[in-house]
Amino acid sequence: MRQPEVEERRGPEAIRGLEVEWKALARSAGATPFLSWEWVDPWLRHLEPQREPRVICAREGGALVGLLALGETRRRIPGLGSIVRLGFLGERKGGADYLDVLAGAADRERATRAILGHLAVAKDYDLLELDGMASDSPTVADLRSVFGSAGVTVREFERYTCPQIALHGGFGQVLSRSSRADNFRRRLRKARAMAGFEHRVIREEGGAHAAFERFLDLHERRWAAQGGSDALGRPAARSFHREVVASLARAGVLHFDELWIDGACRASIYGMDTPGIFYFFQSGYDPEWSSSSVGLVLLGLSIEAAVGRGALVYDFLHGMEPYKLEWATGRRTTAMVRVARAGFGTAVLLAREAAEAMAREAARSILPSGAVEVLRRRRRAREQAGL
Repeated sequence: MRQPEVEERRGPEAIRGLEVEWKALARSAGATPFLSWEWVDPWLRHLEPQREPRVICAREGGALVGLLALGETRRRIPGLGSIVRLGFLGERKGGADYLDVLAGAADRERATRAILGHLAVAKDYDLLELDGMASDSPTVADLRSVFGSAGVTVREFERYTCPQIALHGGFGQVLSRSSRADNFRRRLRKARAMAGFEHRVIREEGGAHAAFERFLDLHERRWAAQGGSDALGRPAARSFHREVVASLARAGVLHFDELWIDGACRASIYGMDTPGIFYFFQSGYDPEWSSSSVGLVLLGLSIEAAVGRGALVYDFLHGMEPYKLEWATGRRTTAMVRVARAGFGTAVLLAREAAEAMAREAARSILPSGAVEVLRRRRRAREQAGL
């Protein structure tokens, strides 16, 4: 069968000009929200506006069948010039997992190999670092196959663990597999007896803004004692998500679960609902209601509702927090695949980054835990101030 034709589009207009086709491909492929135009476009504008987009498209008969959204950055090495790095648009900042080539199942292998083949012969970059891929993605093996040639080093690094709940068997069986089953039932009974108890769901654009602001308030209050939120502490991150929730609502993906008691929202889950998979992105709760376990109650209700909608997996995304592990029945991991071209400047950069990582780990190991927490709080305060 003929290989798809490949085109590379660069610059901000590359994103905007593909909006209609990109959205259609993501819908037909049943892709994770983190590969959608609704996520990538605002990510670029709010979180990484300095990146130069390089979007590589695979087409058959003119139709878009595959897409890899990359961004270019340059790192200057004194005395050696610049190192050009390509990475996913959407990586790291923002909290995305499962980044990959966007393609439908029927076209995935051909589109991916055509796109990677284009990158393999390109000579205008030094590093290709694809961070946040699912470790079980077929693209990992494709990268080794396509780039497995002399002069190029391909390495895979473990990144994060994403706990998941298998939702087969109905909510009763899901609950029986959780270590919090008895506590959840007891706390739910008490919560139902309180005035104004209600489990609300917000999916529509008209309610998205207010739901996000309620969530953000609860999230910030939840993390205030620890110096603020890593995920949403920076003004740019909050601006990004304010735009994203509206876009995801229009796409039919946004899903807020809320627990209301006594006239106010006491806990909120910011999630994304796709066919078969619910993605738990972030949560927040009112610390003054922690004795009532409002976070636990809402999480159980959210899982039960996902079962009722026919979801097969409740994905907590990256992070090994205890409350996730109390429900999880499995896990998925993410990885970074690095393709490095031979060159002294590249070697110097990678050696420097490795040394900096070792120094950070050494500092953590010798500093008292209280000192580490003080440094983290100072960093969060600077981020929240936009410094």
